[in-house]
Order: sequence, then C-alpha cells, then structure tokens
Amino acid sequence: MSLHVIPRNLTRARERLNDADALLVSIPKSGRTWLRFMLRHYLCERAGIPFSIDPAPGEPRTIPRLACSHDVWEHLTAVRRKDRLRGRYLIPPLARRKRKIVIAVRDLRDVMVSLHLQLTRRGFRSGASYEGELSDMIRHRRFGAVRTAEIIDYWLREWRGTERMLVWSYEECQKDPASSLRDVLGFLGQREIDEELLERAIEFSSFDSMKSMETENVFDRKLLRPGDPTDPESFKVRRGKVGGWVDYLSDEDARFIQEAAARIRL
Repeated sequence: MSLHVIPRNLTRARERLNDADALLVSIPKSGRTWLRFMLRHYLCERAGIPFSIDPAPGEPRTIPRLACSHDVWEHLTAVRRKDRLRGRYLIPPLARRKRKIVIAVRDLRDVMVSLHLQLTRRGFRSGASYEGELSDMIRHRRFGAVRTAEIIDYWLREWRGTERMLVWSYEECQKDPASSLRDVLGFLGQREIDEELLERAIEFSSFDSMKSMETENVFDRKLLRPGDPTDPESFKVRRGKVGGWVDYLSDEDARFIQEAAARIRL
C-alpha cells in the first residue's frame, strides 16, 4: 500500500495553516491536545494575556501562532467526497515548505486503542467513524495500523533533514514533561525559558486538571467534551496512561501493530 496525495487545499482552511508560525501535526490520539494546552498556557502567561486554546483576535504576533492538523490522515478518512476533492484537511504547499513542523508521536498500540474508542464513541469532525471491533479496525484499509504507520513515515520523509522539523514523543513527555516542553518552546524560538511559568503550564495541563475541565465543560466546545458524560471511555481525556494498550489488545493484535510500526523510520 502506498500514499498518493496531492497536498493542495482549495478551501479557506488553508489561510489558517499558511498564517501559522508552526504546525502541530499528528495522527489523532497522539497526545497533541496535551502538548497544545501546555504550550498555549506558557505562551499566554508569558505575554500576560488570558489563556485561550486558539490564538485570540488581536493577540500579539510575538506569540508563535500554532495551528493543528491531522493532514493526510484526516484527508484519507473524511466521509464527504467534496472535502477530499478540495483538500479541506490538507496542509497547503506554502505551509509545508515554509512553516516549522512539530510531529507528535506515540506508541502505535496506544494510538490504535484510543483511536478506536474515539471513532466508535466520539466520532470525528470530518465525519469519520467506525462501528467494528478493535481487532478488525487495526487491520482496516483506511483506519488500520498499516495505513497509520505509512502516514507517519510519509511526514517524517517529507520533513526529515530540515531544521524546520521536531519530533515530540508522548512517552518522553510523560517521563520528563519539563524537559520535553522546554525543547518544543526552544524550537518555537523562545530563547529564555521562565521555569516558574513552565511548571504552571505543566500543572494546568496535568491529566487530572484536563479531566476536570472536560467533565465541567469549561471551554464549551467539542474539543474537550465527552461523547457521553456517563461513559468514561468516551472522554477526550480518557486515561493518559503509557502502555494502557495491554488492557485491550490480544498478543496477536499487539504483534500486528508492532509489525506495522516497523515501517516508521524515526
């Protein structure tokens, strides 16, 4: 299986991506929301403005503008043919060539488990959903582990060897969030890191804090809202556990995903 994607975007969405200073790119459920909250909290506090998930109108351009994209993954899984034809979810050529890229990666076994729960219990903005069992999904032509690994490797091959790419690891950030966040902030051009603000950003974006914000619907938007408040598995912030896949995958399924992950050349 190979990817044949023309990275053009004929919708207004391209303006947001082209205008960004940096793009956070990932397969869904790779920890991007966690990283995004930490970065935005630090940058907003450093600038002395209220926290917001997205850049606020009139926000100083001294704050790096971050834009998020699932790029090829969302393009290939989008339900509406019109969205695929117009490249609604693709990063446009200008941004691909000029902007800094942070690729968020996570153990593919954990990604597959969380992605299955996302698609079966929360749905996706592009209409992507899946109704089958986890074991079937990991072998699915569009949603499965092989296609997912190919997309990650596609990104790495596209941007590898340039100073514009940084790979952020969910597992490494769990081990040492301060060091991980410091690296990303430095990549975004923040030369002198305020350690007190760094710790506050990490505390604000902790699992318990984000779980509480989702439960209370603090931001009143789908980004951080459970599919069903009575179903713990439908929460955006679900477990935050490294290696949680062991509770869901058979040995055979875990082995299949690991074989697919071998395609990713980090």
